[in-house]
Amino acid sequence: MKKYIWIVLLILAAVSIVALLLYDNGEANMRDETNFAIENPDVVSKIMMKDREGKEVILEKKQDIWYVNEDHKAFLPSVNLLLNNALNKIRIKGPVPNSMRNNVISAMGSRSIHIQIFDENKKIRDYYLGTPTPDETGSYLHIEGAKTPYIAHILGFKGVLDPKFSTDENDWIDRSVFDYTAEEIESITIKNYELPNESFTLSKKDSNYILTPPLPSLSTSAARSYFALFTFKNYEGFAEYLPQAAKDSIQASQPFMTITVKTYEGKSKALNIFRKGSNQSKTIYDNNGNLLVKDTDRYFATFTGFDRLVTIQDYVFGKIITKRSFFGLQ
Repeated sequence: MKKYIWIVLLILAAVSIVALLLYDNGEANMRDETNFAIENPDVVSKIMMKDREGKEVILEKKQDIWYVNEDHKAFLPSVNLLLNNALNKIRIKGPVPNSMRNNVISAMGSRSIHIQIFDENKKIRDYYLGTPTPDETGSYLHIEGAKTPYIAHILGFKGVLDPKFSTDENDWIDRSVFDYTAEEIESITIKNYELPNESFTLSKKDSNYILTPPLPSLSTSAARSYFALFTFKNYEGFAEYLPQAAKDSIQASQPFMTITVKTYEGKSKALNIFRKGSNQSKTIYDNNGNLLVKDTDRYFATFTGFDRLVTIQDYVFGKIITKRSFFGLQ
């Protein structure tokens, strides 16, 4: 009889353990910092982020290329930072203290970002990222299916998390204007509308450089160096501070320079550069007459394949904004 009692007790204990695990709904596993972080970000194929105002960003990888909301290529450095410096290193410090839980839950109802992460069609993470903690060393986080919010932080980073999970599409759009190696480029054409005599086309055939119109002598080293300048040239941002009418006016005006790069694959990309307030006629004011733009360190620009006005820095593009006379032997 005692033997059967022990068997019954063992069965009941086993059932209790299983029930407890099911009731926990996986919370213990999600709280474990080694399981919550995504150890291998390469498996991630889609990230969905939506805030309480309805702004949404969907980052999706298609044939090894990341896109934003299907329409634009994503800026790979930003995606890599999200994957390798946030999703890979996010940790749970612990549950929110009982005394604060109701306030935290209430705050997350009005301000939080719903984050869903997928490996192909399988959802591997689902949580809400809320407001920062009072000491701003982390943020509140509620895991889908959990019964309590938690405090999360990023390993090696002291600060709030929500800027890393931006729902502003502009923060994720590819910023590349030119990103070519010297070996990819067949020709570069500069059209200088202010100094037409300084316009030129510099082309390369085999290891020879040809300048059109020609100069009495061509500096091969200057030509070779110029071809090497067209890698990782990114625009700075969008001219969102301007009224749409001002942006339309700039885009419809004549740029002071157009730079066109043609590759050996037959692709061509043109960058139109507009001065920002270089003289009184081009200075931009708002509707109240306040000066908006007078910036000699930056330019407005548009480029092939992108229909929005952007700003570029002279620090980044200054060396490719050049003149035909630059290529003559001194």
